[in-house]
Amino acid sequence: MFFKLPWFKKAKDAHYSDTQVLELDFLVDEFHEAMADIQDPQRTRLHAALISCQSPKDLWFLRGKLFNLISKHHCEYVANERVGRLDQKLRFFVGHHPDHSPEDLPSGPMALLH
Repeated sequence: MFFKLPWFKKAKDAHYSDTQVLELDFLVDEFHEAMADIQDPQRTRLHAALISCQSPKDLWFLRGKLFNLISKHHCEYVANERVGRLDQKLRFFVGHHPDHSPEDLPSGPMALLH
């Protein structure tokens, strides 16, 4: 009798679409954080390119431009750290998202080399 009350129902399992981590904006935000302290016209162009990205593969091809921008204004060490964080999130995203797989990326993330 008590088990038919609504609060005794089994809790719904969390779905991937319910979490912010598995949205592409999660990765785009990491791009913005990586270049937040840089004021350069190239940053504006990179921001415009980020807006049109629709898959992790699109973001993957912008990593090189992000690395060059960061290393131009800081140093390669800082660029490696920031792009490494991006790679970790990108690897997590394609590994856990139901619509994407690690094979979507052209090669393995560079985070493994850092």
